[in-house]
Amino acid sequence: MGENEKVYKYDAFISYRHLEPDQSIAKEIHRMIERFTPPKEFYKEGKKPSYRVFRDREELAARDLSSSIEEALKESRFLIVICGKRTALSDWCVKEIETFRRLHGDSRIIPVLIEGEPKESFPLPLKQLKREGKGFEPEEEQGTKEADFSDVLAADLRPKAVKERDFPGYEVLEKEDREKLSALKKESLQLLKEEKYRIMAAILSCNFGDLKQRDKERRNRLILRISFLTGFVFLIFALFMTNAYHKAEKARQEAVQSNTRILLKTAGDIAKGGDFLQSVLLAEDAIKPITKKMPSYEELHAEEEALLNDAVYHSGSSPLTAIATKNKMTYMALSHDERYFAYGLDNDKAAIAKVENGEVIRIFKGHSQQVKLLSFSPDDAILATASFDNRCILYDVHSGEEKGQLSVPGAPMLLRFSDDGSMLFYLTFTSTTADFYVYDTATWKVKSSFKIADTVKYASFKKDGTEVLVLLGSDSENKLTRRSLKDGSIIESIAEETESMDQKEYPLSYRAAVYSEDQKGILLVTDYGIKKRSLEDGSIVFSVDKDINMNTNSRLPFQQSADGKKIALQSYSKVFLIDGESGEITDEIYFPELGMKYFSYNAEQNTLVGFGESGKYSVWKDKKIVEEKLDYGGTMPSEFYFLQDGTKLLANSHDGQTIKILDMQSRVAETPLDARVITSSDDGSKMVLFDGSNFLLTSDQGKTVKKMEVDPNFRFGLMKSTKNHIISNDGRYYASVWQKAGSGLPVLLLYDTEKEEKQELDLQSASPNLRFSEDGKSLYLQDEKEGVKVYNTGDLSEKAAYPAIKDGAESILLSSDEKILAVNRYAGIVNLYDLESKKKLADVQGEGVWLSHEGGEILLKGILNNSLFRYSSVNGTEIIALDEVCAETPVSFDDRNFYNEKKNLLLLIRNNDTERKVYLIDCTTGKCKFVLSPSVSRYDINGQLSSDGETLIVDQNFYPMDYKDKDSKDSFGAGVYRILSKEEVKRAVAEMLSGRTLTAEEKEEIGITS
Repeated sequence: MGENEKVYKYDAFISYRHLEPDQSIAKEIHRMIERFTPPKEFYKEGKKPSYRVFRDREELAARDLSSSIEEALKESRFLIVICGKRTALSDWCVKEIETFRRLHGDSRIIPVLIEGEPKESFPLPLKQLKREGKGFEPEEEQGTKEADFSDVLAADLRPKAVKERDFPGYEVLEKEDREKLSALKKESLQLLKEEKYRIMAAILSCNFGDLKQRDKERRNRLILRISFLTGFVFLIFALFMTNAYHKAEKARQEAVQSNTRILLKTAGDIAKGGDFLQSVLLAEDAIKPITKKMPSYEELHAEEEALLNDAVYHSGSSPLTAIATKNKMTYMALSHDERYFAYGLDNDKAAIAKVENGEVIRIFKGHSQQVKLLSFSPDDAILATASFDNRCILYDVHSGEEKGQLSVPGAPMLLRFSDDGSMLFYLTFTSTTADFYVYDTATWKVKSSFKIADTVKYASFKKDGTEVLVLLGSDSENKLTRRSLKDGSIIESIAEETESMDQKEYPLSYRAAVYSEDQKGILLVTDYGIKKRSLEDGSIVFSVDKDINMNTNSRLPFQQSADGKKIALQSYSKVFLIDGESGEITDEIYFPELGMKYFSYNAEQNTLVGFGESGKYSVWKDKKIVEEKLDYGGTMPSEFYFLQDGTKLLANSHDGQTIKILDMQSRVAETPLDARVITSSDDGSKMVLFDGSNFLLTSDQGKTVKKMEVDPNFRFGLMKSTKNHIISNDGRYYASVWQKAGSGLPVLLLYDTEKEEKQELDLQSASPNLRFSEDGKSLYLQDEKEGVKVYNTGDLSEKAAYPAIKDGAESILLSSDEKILAVNRYAGIVNLYDLESKKKLADVQGEGVWLSHEGGEILLKGILNNSLFRYSSVNGTEIIALDEVCAETPVSFDDRNFYNEKKNLLLLIRNNDTERKVYLIDCTTGKCKFVLSPSVSRYDINGQLSSDGETLIVDQNFYPMDYKDKDSKDSFGAGVYRILSKEEVKRAVAEMLSGRTLTAEEKEEIGITS
C-alpha cells in the first residue's frame, strides 16, 4: 500500500436483498471475511491483519440512501453484491451499486451469483461495469449477441439444482416449498467454503489458485502443530484422563441405575395400589437406559421381570388398571358395545377411556363445574354429560365436537336415552322442585316437561318413554306413582304396604321402585323384602320376604339381568338370587369374613363379586366361591359395570375418586382341578390328589387320573397336613402314615399302584420323615427314636439302618446315588451324612431343598433366613438375597418347598396360622416371579412344580358341604398355572397394554423427567 493510498474503515460493503437465501449467504460471507487468516506476506509489521465488513441489517424503502449508508459506502474499499433474480428489483441495491461506482469506480465491485444467469440476475449497473478498458453494451442493445460477464463475476454459489433450466426460482420456493429452499441454501453455504478464496483473492488483489493453495498449506501446518501438541498432551495426561473417564462413567452409571431403582420401586408401589398397567409401563420405561455393561444389569432386569410377572400372574380376578377421576361426584357410563366408558374428570371436564386398557382417548371441555351424570346414545354416537353448571352438553363421541347444549336448572339426578334413541330423559332437583324433561334427540328441543313440588327419592323411566315411576321422600298420599311423561299426570297411585304389630297397622316404606327389565311389572323393595307387581292389572306376581333384611347403604340393593329373568338381592352380607318370573330363591350367596357392603352380579355368566369394607373382594361363580378376600387396593367402590362376557368389571369409588378395571380372567390359569393336592414326586412328574371321596394318581397334571384303592378303613377327612404322604418318581409306590382304627397306633401304608396291593408296617413314631430313592426301589424312614431305616419297597424288608441319625427333623433329602443324606433339623441346620461310611460330613446353616452328589462333589441348595444358599463341598457356600416380598409372610414348620433344577425355580408354599401364600422364585437372581394367595384356611396347602418347570399346581379353594343338602359333600379346588418364559410374559403384557403408553400427564405425576 502506497503512502498516499486511502485508509478505509471497512474492507467490504455487502449489498443484498433481505430475503432467503440472500440474507443468510450475506451473513456467512460477512463472518467468513472477518475470520479469514491471510498468508503471512499480507501481515503488517508482523501482525495479522483484521478485516471489517459493513452489512446493512435493514432494507429501507426510501427514495435516496440514508447518510449512514452513503457514508459506509464511502468508507468501504470493496462492494460485494449478492446477485439473484430478485436483486434487480430492489431500488435499494441498485442505488448502492450506483453510489459505489460514483465514489470508487468499477474495479472494486465483487458480484456473487446465487441464482439464475448473470444476464438475468445482475442489476443494470453491474452489467455496465468496465474492467481493464472493456465495456459492455446495455442488454437491450445487444440484440441476439450473448453478453459475457466472466471477468466481472467473482464467485458462483449456485447449487446444481439451481442451474437446471426447470428450476422455478427462489421466489416460488419461498411461497410453496420452504423445505427445499432451506436445503438449497445449505448447499450454497457449502459451496462458499471453496468460493471464499475467489472473494478474498479479489479483496487481497492476488491469484485465486495461489491463495487457495497457500491457505491449504497454512492449515496443514496448523493441523500438524495441533496434532503434535495434542499427542503430547494425551501422552502426559493419558493415565489421568483414563482414570477420570472411568470415574465419570462409573458415576453416570450409578446415577442411571439409582434412578431406575427408584422408578422400579415406584412401579411396585403402583402395582400394590392395583394399577398393573401403569406399573408395567413405568417399569418398561425405567429399564430402557440400563445396558449390559452396567453392574446392576441382571438385578434391575430381574426387578422389571418381577413387575411384568405381577401383572400377568393372577389366579383369576385382579385389578388391571386405575383411572383417576379427580371428581367425587361422577358416575360412569358404559357404551352399548362395551368398548368404552365415560366419566366426569376434574372440576369441569368429561372423558372417555377404553375398557380394554383404561387408555383415555378423548377429553371433553365445555363445562364450568363438575360433571355428575353421563349417558351414551344407543348407537354410541353421542355422549350426553350433565353438570352442576345447569347444562347438559351433547358431544360427538368420534370427533369430540360439541353437538348441542341443554340449559337445565338444578342439580342433575338422572340422565338416560330411550332404548330407540329418539328421546333423552333428564331429571334435576332444584331447591323446591323435581323437574322432569323429555328431549327430542332429532332437534334437542323439549318434547315435554313437568315439575313435582316434593323431594323425589327414586325415579325410573319406562324404556318406551311413555311413563316414569316416581317415589317421593315425603309421606304424601301419592308417595309412589306412575306418571305420564307427556304432562306428569298420575296414571296410577300405588299404596304402601302395611305390617301388623300389637294389633296396629304400620306402613312399610318403599326403599326403591323400578320397572322390571322385562317391562311387564314393577319391582317394589321394602326393608324386609321384594315383590313384583304386574303393570297390566296391578296383581302381585311374586313376593319374597323370607330371611331378608335390607340393612345396606346401597341406593338400589338389587340388580336385574338384561331380560329380567334373574334378580340379585342383597340382605346384610348375603345375596339372594331370585327367579324374576316366579320369585323362587335359586341361590343364597354368603362370603364368610368379607363383611360385604356392595356387590355386582353378571347373570349371563352367573358370577357375583362382593366388596367388603376392609378393601377386599371375593368372587362367586356357579354355586362356588372361586376366589376369596382378594386385595382391591384402594377405597371401596360403590358403582359397577360388569361386561356381559364376564371378562372385566368396572368399579367406581366415589370417595377414592378412582375407577378401576378388574380383569376377571387369569391369563395363565388352565382348567382347575376339583381336588386337593396330597403329594408330588421328587422330580415333579407324578402327583396324588384327593377329590373328597377318592385318592387319585396322575402323571399329566390332573388331565387323566387313576383311582387308588388305598383302604376304606382309613379316614382322610380334612387332614391338616399331608407331609407324611409321598409318591415315588415312577408312580409305582405311594407311602403314607396313618393311625390304626381302634388302637390309634401309627402305621406305614405302602400301596403298589400297579398291583393295587398294599403293605403295612407298624411304626414307633407317628410323624416320621419319608423319602423314596430315585428309582423307587427303596423307602427311607427317619424318626427321633430309631434313626434312619431303609426298606425294600417290594416286600418292606429292612435293607439298612442308621440308628445314629435320629432326633427330631423337619424333612430329609437323598442324593440320586443314595450315598448322601441331608437332614433338615428344626434348629435351622442341615446335617450331611455319608451313608457308606455312616459319618457326618458337614453342618450347613439353613434348610435344604435339593441335593446332588456327582464326581465326588456334594451340592446342596436351600433357604437361609431370607436368602438362598448354594453349598458345595468343594467351593463352599454362595448366598443370593431372596426377594423382600417373601419376608412379608411368616414361615412355619408346615411350609412346603419344591425345587426344579431344569429351570432353576423354587416354589415356596407358606402355611402359617394366619394366611396362605405361594411364591415362585427365580433362583438365578432370587427375585420372585409371582405370588398367589390361595383362599384355603381349613388345611395346609400343597402343590407341584412340574418336571419340565412349565406348570405350577397349588391348592386354591375349599368348598364345605351344605348340611342342608343331604347329597352335599366337601369339595376342593386346585389351581393349574402355566409358567411363562420371559418372551411369553412380554407378549402377554403387550396384549394387556394394547398399545397404551404413558401420557405426559402420567409421567409428570410419577415424576419422570426427560
